Amino acid sequence: MDFGVPNRTLDFRQELKSTLSAAETRRLLQAVHQRDDGMDGDVRELYRHLGRAGILAPSWPAEYGGRDGDFTETVVLLEELVRHGIPQSLYYISVQIVGSLILQSGTPEQKRTLLPRLASGDLTACILFTEPEHGSDLASITTRATREPGGKGWVVNGRKTYNLKSAYADVALCAVRTDESESRYQGISLFLVPMSTAGVSVRPLPSLADEQFHDIALVDVRVGSEALFGAAGQGWSLITRMFAAERSGLDYYVRARHWLGLAARSLTAPDGEDGDVRGGQAAEFARHRARLDASRLLTCRALQHLQEDRPDISDASLAKWHCSETAQAISWWSLDALGSQVIEPGFETGGSALEAAYREAPGLTISGGASEVLLDIVTGARLLEDVETGG
Repeated sequence: MDFGVPNRTLDFRQELKSTLSAAETRRLLQAVHQRDDGMDGDVRELYRHLGRAGILAPSWPAEYGGRDGDFTETVVLLEELVRHGIPQSLYYISVQIVGSLILQSGTPEQKRTLLPRLASGDLTACILFTEPEHGSDLASITTRATREPGGKGWVVNGRKTYNLKSAYADVALCAVRTDESESRYQGISLFLVPMSTAGVSVRPLPSLADEQFHDIALVDVRVGSEALFGAAGQGWSLITRMFAAERSGLDYYVRARHWLGLAARSLTAPDGEDGDVRGGQAAEFARHRARLDASRLLTCRALQHLQEDRPDISDASLAKWHCSETAQAISWWSLDALGSQVIEPGFETGGSALEAAYREAPGLTISGGASEVLLDIVTGARLLEDVETGG
């Protein structure tokens, strides 16, 4: 992979710092933190503000609302969003996962109508894959879609659960079974379902982490034939392609980077330089810093493969595994190193963020692909390579 960072990426970081620290951005962010909706806090108005600044899809083609940029611009965008305290989950799902799949595999009409709205923040998306009885085993889904008489549309029935940001999404990428095949990997289709469609109900689920999960019921949900994404029964190949974007590890890496920085500043002696960690924690800090550097390289390799239109599910799975395990370890080490001061009023270096990270940590190695599943994918792919090459 190319280790160089284009000059325009460095310029983009400076633009981001200016936009994200502006008074209007901070005002809208404060409104999100008030959580007047009783859930996570509605971030959509803030996203629309950032969309007008043209920063949400830097690596997309300009014709779809992007900036014709390099994947490294996406990396610095996520780094700066997290550093400035801007919630990034809804953005990441909408643009970096669903949007990237549309960019790679959507029809010209879907690209033309959906991508500019995602890039502008005017359209948000969620993913409806997980079901109550089928978590990591996606191929066992039971939600079904049947054709309406005359073939003019589909009727969807089923239930999806543990979905992030569904209450704030305009459209859902929903995996359903459209026919019974001998192989459970066949007969799965993807639909883009408007969340406002009759028969879609969203119920919040309590969570240890700050971000709310949702339980979605789909009862006689009627969608047109244009809602089908890709060919009927061929959804598994699209899902696999989507995993290469979802599992780049980028969202885990940027949070881990932020948490380690907060902890380091708290553990640095007043007269010391940044990173001069005190309290006997220097060795552990160095180990986490090295793992974080490796996470960034693995993430960048996965993103570069996507940019070159050669997605690699095994490389992406390795990146997600390493980044999520690293983020979890950093969050737990931070609390061990700092103790109860992270929950004390007036803690100046992001204590609330580190306390929230501690509560979020258990789910990091489950969401987006459990570590055990990811390692199985990686080892299977590497063993296959050895067989093919005679290694």
